[in-house]
Amino acid sequence: QKLEIRQHPKLGIYVPGLTETPVANYLEVKKLQEFGAKCRSVAATSMNDRSSRSHCVFVFEMVCKKGKQQLFSKVNLVDLAGSERQKRTQAEGDRLKEGAMINQSLTNLAIVINKLAEAQTKKKGDFVPFRNSKLTYLLSESLSGNSKTVMMAAISPAADSYDESMSTLRFAQSVKAIKTRAVKNEESSGATVDMLKAEVAKLKEMLGGGGSGGAGGGEHVDVLKQQLQESEALAAKLQKSYEETVVEAQAMEDLRKNALDDMGLSFSEIEEAYGVKQNTPH
Repeated sequence: QKLEIRQHPKLGIYVPGLTETPVANYLEVKKLQEFGAKCRSVAATSMNDRSSRSHCVFVFEMVCKKGKQQLFSKVNLVDLAGSERQKRTQAEGDRLKEGAMINQSLTNLAIVINKLAEAQTKKKGDFVPFRNSKLTYLLSESLSGNSKTVMMAAISPAADSYDESMSTLRFAQSVKAIKTRAVKNEESSGATVDMLKAEVAKLKEMLGGGGSGGAGGGEHVDVLKQQLQESEALAAKLQKSYEETVVEAQAMEDLRKNALDDMGLSFSEIEEAYGVKQNTPH
């Protein structure tokens, strides 16, 4: 399923249709991280027999409810695939196309970082092209505004990796120039649901006038229908009880276990092969 990135004026960046699973302890979080890592696209190149062919983003959301009020925070854990030079990786075919896409997304990230760094020294910042890539769009809240962001740069001590190491260090220097400020996200859960219900009612009203030309052409009607579907899904998500989310999470856990079994990557087989338990630290 192709997932699209959306931005809500109140809820911020989100991905409609993305599976979300409630967790109660560290082991449940670790299990989800391991599942995601096992499903990540990797392939062999001349430089690395397990080269990452995609970026990886793990999103952890925490909601603390105090009566009718709730505190909300979100953590994005991001593992970026490294930039590649075809002469060194000897990539061909699909590997070459993957490397080109990785380099393109990293270039867009560098452009965004540079624009944000320049904005720190200007009274009026330039336009920041967050939407030029899905990576920067997804991470736009972490890269600017209401956030605390930490970047770890991986460099190589090898002499033949000097250019790549210097490029990484220059990129990290630009990141250090960006200043962000985190503030408390506190609001009424009922107010957010009411706002989404009002959006749904407005979209239905606009669609109701579609037959008489009130909603514009066919393409505009399709856009409104998609917005309506996404708003209804957001409202339904926020109205679910904790018990309902737990039941859905258990069903998804069964699907993940079956998927790992099909790939020969079940937790029991991994434990037997390496002689370690799930709660053994790395």
